[in-house]
Amino acid sequence: MKKIKTETIGYLKDMFAQHHMVKRIVLSFFSIIIMGFGISLFSVSGFGVDPFTSMNMNVAGTLGIDFGTYQMIVNAVILIYVIVVAHRGLVGVGTVINMIGCGYACEFFRGLIQPVVENHNSLAIRIPLLFAGIITLCFACSLFFTANIGVGPYDALGFMLSRGIKLEHKWVRIITDVVVILIGLAVSGGITAIFKGNFSEVKNIGIGTIITAFCMGPLINAFNKKVSVKILDTDYEKIGKDVAFFMIKGAFAKYAKPCYVANTEMNFAYNPYRLLK
Repeated sequence: MKKIKTETIGYLKDMFAQHHMVKRIVLSFFSIIIMGFGISLFSVSGFGVDPFTSMNMNVAGTLGIDFGTYQMIVNAVILIYVIVVAHRGLVGVGTVINMIGCGYACEFFRGLIQPVVENHNSLAIRIPLLFAGIITLCFACSLFFTANIGVGPYDALGFMLSRGIKLEHKWVRIITDVVVILIGLAVSGGITAIFKGNFSEVKNIGIGTIITAFCMGPLINAFNKKVSVKILDTDYEKIGKDVAFFMIKGAFAKYAKPCYVANTEMNFAYNPYRLLK
């Protein structure tokens, strides 16, 4: 019990140890709302959503569970695993906000947008929705990473698996994305539909899913440098990849002390996509 109490106190201290914490929490909260809005635009466009969301939407639809509730359950399971294995560093207030808020925000906005566009199923409407969803989602991700108070459970899982199997994170991310897509397809009957040539029956997976995989990184980096970093006065150019990897590596040490940069101008806004460059 003493060990559990010590680790719990350590987590709470780590979560609130950064400078401008109130500003970071507010930024993280609004980024999740915007993220939910962006994903809802993706979904309504009919061109697919990001891999992790596609799996959750397909499984939730098959089970008859609200998407927001199912996504929160899945994220909670991943989060417990991350906490047990990684201890500190990857988990923070932002992780909890992401876990609870993203799915419900998406569900809320999709309920508002779907009735408006469902009678206008032309490409002239769907394509703008797709690109609006991409831009909105990338902007939201940039704000969330810049807030730097924890990463999403799915992102954390990718870094942990990368370390465990000693494979570069970009390859692990590709593998995990493919796996979650296949799970979603299998559960929703999408694989059977593909073999039968009934591609219209494939749900939540499409060209938007592919665009997300290849375009999100550069777009998020662009928003980081032009918009998000100015909000918290974070200078990406002063911090190299070695420092980023060092800080992330510290998160995996079971009993490592939290690693924070004292100088507010050097606070690192975590961005996993930056590490893929």
